[in-house]
Amino acid sequence: MYVFDVETLGKESSAVILSMACVYFDPVKETSPTEMWKNAFFVKLDAEDQMKRLNRSITRSSLEWWAKQCENVKVKSFKPAEDDVTPEVGLEMFRTWAKQYPDTKGEWVWARGNLDQLVLDSMEEKLGVDPVFHYNRWRDVRTGLDFLTGSDNGYCEVDYPGFDSHLHITKHDPVDDCILDAMMLMYGVKK
Repeated sequence: MYVFDVETLGKESSAVILSMACVYFDPVKETSPTEMWKNAFFVKLDAEDQMKRLNRSITRSSLEWWAKQCENVKVKSFKPAEDDVTPEVGLEMFRTWAKQYPDTKGEWVWARGNLDQLVLDSMEEKLGVDPVFHYNRWRDVRTGLDFLTGSDNGYCEVDYPGFDSHLHITKHDPVDDCILDAMMLMYGVKK
Protein backbone atom coordinates (compact mmCIF):
# COMPACT_ATOMS: atom_id res chain seq x y z
CA MET A 1 0.00 0.00 0.00
CA TYR A 2 0.97 3.61 -0.51
CA VAL A 3 0.30 6.85 1.35
CA PHE A 4 0.48 9.98 -0.80
CA ASP A 5 0.60 13.65 0.17
CA VAL A 6 0.95 16.93 -1.66
CA GLU A 7 1.56 20.45 -0.44
CA THR A 8 -0.24 23.04 -2.56
CA LEU A 9 -0.98 26.72 -2.96
CA GLY A 10 -4.75 26.22 -2.92
CA LYS A 11 -7.69 23.90 -2.35
CA GLU A 12 -8.78 23.57 -5.97
CA SER A 13 -7.84 20.70 -8.28
CA SER A 14 -5.96 23.28 -10.40
CA ALA A 15 -3.79 24.46 -7.49
CA VAL A 16 -0.02 24.74 -7.80
CA ILE A 17 1.64 21.63 -6.38
CA LEU A 18 4.61 22.65 -4.27
CA SER A 19 5.78 19.17 -3.36
CA MET A 20 4.75 15.53 -3.51
CA ALA A 21 5.63 12.69 -1.18
CA CYS A 22 4.74 9.03 -1.00
CA VAL A 23 5.65 6.06 1.13
CA TYR A 24 5.10 2.38 0.53
CA PHE A 25 4.22 0.05 3.37
CA ASP A 26 3.35 -3.60 3.69
CA PRO A 27 0.91 -4.07 6.58
CA VAL A 28 1.57 -7.83 6.59
CA LYS A 29 5.33 -7.33 7.02
CA GLU A 30 4.75 -4.44 9.44
CA THR A 31 6.98 -1.86 7.78
CA SER A 32 8.90 0.27 10.30
CA PRO A 33 8.92 4.08 10.25
CA THR A 34 12.69 3.97 9.66
CA GLU A 35 12.17 1.84 6.52
CA MET A 36 9.53 4.26 5.28
CA TRP A 37 11.76 7.33 5.85
CA LYS A 38 14.65 5.57 4.11
CA ASN A 39 12.58 4.61 1.04
CA ALA A 40 10.21 7.59 0.85
CA PHE A 41 9.63 9.51 -2.34
CA PHE A 42 9.84 13.30 -2.24
CA VAL A 43 10.06 15.91 -4.97
CA LYS A 44 9.67 19.67 -4.96
CA LEU A 45 8.10 21.22 -8.05
CA ASP A 46 8.75 24.58 -9.68
CA ALA A 47 5.77 26.70 -8.63
CA GLU A 48 6.52 29.63 -10.93
CA ASP A 49 6.66 27.33 -13.97
CA GLN A 50 3.26 25.90 -13.05
CA MET A 51 1.69 29.36 -12.72
CA LYS A 52 3.16 30.77 -15.94
CA ARG A 53 3.19 27.79 -18.29
CA LEU A 54 0.32 25.64 -16.96
CA ASN A 55 -1.91 28.37 -15.51
CA ARG A 56 -2.10 26.58 -12.15
CA SER A 57 -3.83 28.57 -9.41
CA ILE A 58 -2.92 30.00 -6.01
CA THR A 59 -5.09 31.42 -3.24
CA ARG A 60 -4.37 34.19 -0.78
CA SER A 61 -5.55 32.04 2.12
CA SER A 62 -3.00 29.36 1.22
CA LEU A 63 -0.20 31.93 1.09
CA GLU A 64 -1.31 33.23 4.50
CA TRP A 65 -1.36 29.65 5.85
CA TRP A 66 2.18 29.01 4.57
CA ALA A 67 3.42 32.21 6.25
CA LYS A 68 2.44 30.68 9.63
CA GLN A 69 4.34 27.38 9.15
CA CYS A 70 7.69 26.54 10.71
CA GLU A 71 10.82 27.46 8.77
CA ASN A 72 12.00 23.91 7.98
CA VAL A 73 8.61 23.05 6.45
CA LYS A 74 8.65 26.27 4.40
CA VAL A 75 12.16 25.47 3.13
CA LYS A 76 11.21 21.89 2.27
CA SER A 77 8.03 22.65 0.33
CA PHE A 78 7.26 26.37 -0.03
CA LYS A 79 10.38 28.42 -0.73
CA PRO A 80 11.74 28.21 -4.30
CA ALA A 81 15.06 26.38 -4.70
CA GLU A 82 17.47 25.77 -7.57
CA ASP A 83 16.73 22.04 -7.64
CA ASP A 84 12.94 22.42 -8.01
CA VAL A 85 11.81 20.40 -11.04
CA THR A 86 9.12 20.81 -13.66
CA PRO A 87 5.91 18.83 -13.15
CA GLU A 88 6.84 16.54 -16.06
CA VAL A 89 10.16 15.62 -14.44
CA GLY A 90 8.57 15.26 -11.00
CA LEU A 91 5.83 12.95 -12.28
CA GLU A 92 8.34 10.78 -14.14
CA MET A 93 10.46 10.54 -10.97
CA PHE A 94 7.34 9.55 -9.05
CA ARG A 95 6.31 6.94 -11.61
CA THR A 96 9.81 5.41 -11.59
CA TRP A 97 9.84 5.29 -7.78
CA ALA A 98 6.38 3.65 -7.61
CA LYS A 99 7.35 0.94 -10.11
CA GLN A 100 9.94 -0.50 -7.74
CA TYR A 101 7.18 -1.92 -5.54
CA PRO A 102 5.13 -5.05 -6.20
CA ASP A 103 1.76 -4.90 -7.95
CA THR A 104 1.77 -1.16 -8.55
CA LYS A 105 -1.44 -1.58 -10.53
CA GLY A 106 -3.48 -2.97 -7.65
CA GLU A 107 -2.12 -1.56 -4.39
CA TRP A 108 -4.33 0.91 -2.57
CA VAL A 109 -3.22 4.52 -2.36
CA TRP A 110 -4.20 6.28 0.84
CA ALA A 111 -4.50 10.07 1.10
CA ARG A 112 -5.94 12.38 3.73
CA GLY A 113 -9.14 13.45 1.98
CA ASN A 114 -9.52 13.82 -1.76
CA LEU A 115 -7.57 17.00 -2.59
CA ASP A 116 -4.28 15.12 -3.05
CA GLN A 117 -5.82 12.79 -5.64
CA LEU A 118 -7.70 15.57 -7.43
CA VAL A 119 -4.66 17.85 -7.69
CA LEU A 120 -2.47 15.00 -8.95
CA ASP A 121 -5.13 13.83 -11.44
CA SER A 122 -5.61 17.40 -12.68
CA MET A 123 -1.86 17.87 -13.20
CA GLU A 124 -1.53 14.55 -15.04
CA GLU A 125 -4.48 15.42 -17.27
CA LYS A 126 -3.13 18.93 -17.98
CA LEU A 127 0.19 17.40 -19.06
CA GLY A 128 -1.46 14.60 -21.04
CA VAL A 129 0.31 11.82 -19.15
CA ASP A 130 -1.08 8.56 -17.81
CA PRO A 131 -1.88 8.57 -14.10
CA VAL A 132 0.70 7.10 -11.77
CA PHE A 133 -2.20 5.59 -9.79
CA HIS A 134 -5.56 4.81 -11.42
CA TYR A 135 -8.55 6.63 -9.87
CA ASN A 136 -10.17 3.51 -8.37
CA ARG A 137 -7.18 2.71 -6.16
CA TRP A 138 -7.50 5.77 -3.90
CA ARG A 139 -8.74 5.47 -0.30
CA ASP A 140 -9.29 8.10 2.41
CA VAL A 141 -7.07 7.79 5.51
CA ARG A 142 -9.61 9.48 7.79
CA THR A 143 -12.40 7.08 6.88
CA GLY A 144 -10.04 4.12 7.25
CA LEU A 145 -8.90 5.23 10.70
CA ASP A 146 -12.42 6.00 11.88
CA PHE A 147 -13.48 2.51 10.81
CA LEU A 148 -10.40 0.66 12.10
CA THR A 149 -9.93 2.44 15.42
CA GLY A 150 -13.25 4.04 16.32
CA SER A 151 -11.75 7.50 15.89
CA ASP A 152 -14.15 10.31 15.14
CA ASN A 153 -11.62 12.74 13.68
CA GLY A 154 -9.36 10.64 11.42
CA TYR A 155 -6.49 10.47 13.91
CA CYS A 156 -5.46 7.99 16.58
CA GLU A 157 -2.55 7.11 18.83
CA VAL A 158 0.13 4.78 17.46
CA ASP A 159 1.30 1.70 19.36
CA TYR A 160 4.78 1.01 17.97
CA PRO A 161 7.90 0.64 20.13
CA GLY A 162 9.96 3.83 20.19
CA PHE A 163 7.61 5.81 17.93
CA ASP A 164 6.20 9.05 19.27
CA SER A 165 4.46 11.18 16.66
CA HIS A 166 5.03 14.29 18.80
CA LEU A 167 8.80 13.70 18.67
CA HIS A 168 9.30 12.06 15.28
CA ILE A 169 6.83 13.84 12.99
CA THR A 170 6.91 17.42 11.72
CA LYS A 171 3.42 18.51 10.73
CA HIS A 172 3.07 19.53 7.09
CA ASP A 173 6.34 17.89 6.10
CA PRO A 174 4.81 15.73 3.35
CA VAL A 175 7.04 12.71 3.99
CA ASP A 176 6.33 12.84 7.72
CA ASP A 177 2.60 13.26 7.04
CA CYS A 178 2.66 10.11 4.87
CA ILE A 179 4.57 8.15 7.52
CA LEU A 180 2.22 9.19 10.31
CA ASP A 181 -0.80 8.13 8.27
CA ALA A 182 0.81 4.76 7.45
CA MET A 183 1.74 4.23 11.11
CA MET A 184 -1.82 4.99 12.22
CA LEU A 185 -3.25 2.61 9.61
CA MET A 186 -0.91 -0.20 10.70
CA TYR A 187 -0.54 0.41 14.43
CA GLY A 188 -3.50 2.59 15.35
CA VAL A 189 -4.87 2.18 18.84
CA LYS A 190 -8.58 1.38 19.05
CA LYS A 191 -10.72 3.59 21.27
